[in-house]
Amino acid sequence: MILALLCAAPACAQEADLVHSDRPLWSPGTDAVWPQHFTDGDTFGCAHRLRLGDWLYKPTEGDDQWYRFGNYGVFHCWMTISHGDAPRAFGDSRPAFLISLGREHDKELWVLQLGARPGSDYILLAGAPGKGSITRFEVLQRLCPKASVRGGPPLDILQTRYCSVNTKSEMLALARRMAKLPALV
Repeated sequence: MILALLCAAPACAQEADLVHSDRPLWSPGTDAVWPQHFTDGDTFGCAHRLRLGDWLYKPTEGDDQWYRFGNYGVFHCWMTISHGDAPRAFGDSRPAFLISLGREHDKELWVLQLGARPGSDYILLAGAPGKGSITRFEVLQRLCPKASVRGGPPLDILQTRYCSVNTKSEMLALARRMAKLPALV
């Protein structure tokens, strides 16, 4: 299945502002964070809202990228995410969580929290409201407020600029502003 997801190709990552927090903003154990633990009699494990497996990101500019979402395990509930330039050509994985941010107009807002230490990176997403497994997202823009831009001088062609968002309320406000703009995909 071909699905839109997020922009992390090297060229795209260097041109777009990275949204980063010095520490993870959400943790498992709340209704908003997925995956979630479940128990049903003798059965237990991790429930997911996101369809696990391979996702294709087709940016309007640049090369296609593949992402693999997996389940870490049944005792410790988090997803793993890795990406590559081609199917089955995935690199190292990072822990990830999908967080529901509520609704804005006709969109359900989500943020993908990537990594744990040192801090987390965030991808702002929107999708059609629904209860079942999520199989498609729009990737929202990441226009950072000027007061939140961090970074030093460029390192050769590598950029050091990123968007520092260090509270849940700041992330929610950013997602709501970005939901009003055309999506990246």
